[in-house]
Amino acid sequence: MLLDATKLNRFLLIFSIFCMVLLSFRMLLTESLFYGFLVWNLFLAMVPYGISSWLIHTHWIRKHSFPLLLFLGIWLLFLPNAPYVITDLKHLRYAKSSLSWFDPFMLFAFALNSLLYGVISIQHIFQIAKETWNRRMAKLLIFFVVFLCGFGIYLGRYLRWNSWEFFTHPFQLIQDCIWSLIHPSYRIRTWGITVGFGSFLWFLFLSTQKIYTTKKASRS
Repeated sequence: MLLDATKLNRFLLIFSIFCMVLLSFRMLLTESLFYGFLVWNLFLAMVPYGISSWLIHTHWIRKHSFPLLLFLGIWLLFLPNAPYVITDLKHLRYAKSSLSWFDPFMLFAFALNSLLYGVISIQHIFQIAKETWNRRMAKLLIFFVVFLCGFGIYLGRYLRWNSWEFFTHPFQLIQDCIWSLIHPSYRIRTWGITVGFGSFLWFLFLSTQKIYTTKKASRS
């Protein structure tokens, strides 16, 4: 099944607008900005999609290993922000409103929208890796990516690290990563989140392979 990039972008944009309308409706009814953070989280989910969309239409970069790996590294840093929105469902327990019928629906819409950005972005990178190297290497790359993404979700939700802090506080981040993986008090939750989300994203990647084929950009 070949998905046109323009139609896909339009669909994701309309879906994002739909989510914003839901949030605006809730804010209007409750006069509360409690879920305002969803706007920022959705924007962050768009970042890896924006990077991968640019990469898949920029063929010259695939002939130069250093810039390609550099952009793939930046993409990977922001990728966890897409499935991360799923964890925002935990805020349902803290929301003080009479819209118990509406909030789960709204949060699910944001989570699904963000997840779509992430899954399609992974498909973009798979296509790029397959064309640059080969299919086997591309699958191996995505396998490692999804579990690193799962670990990134843990770092964001439980240790409150942001993607850009890799550049501002790299040594503290590395220390927290090692501590979380080996310390008895944290490693069960760390590995549980990492393996759980990683496996979930891997199955999504495999299943969407059956229904999604990235449209190849014309050579520049």
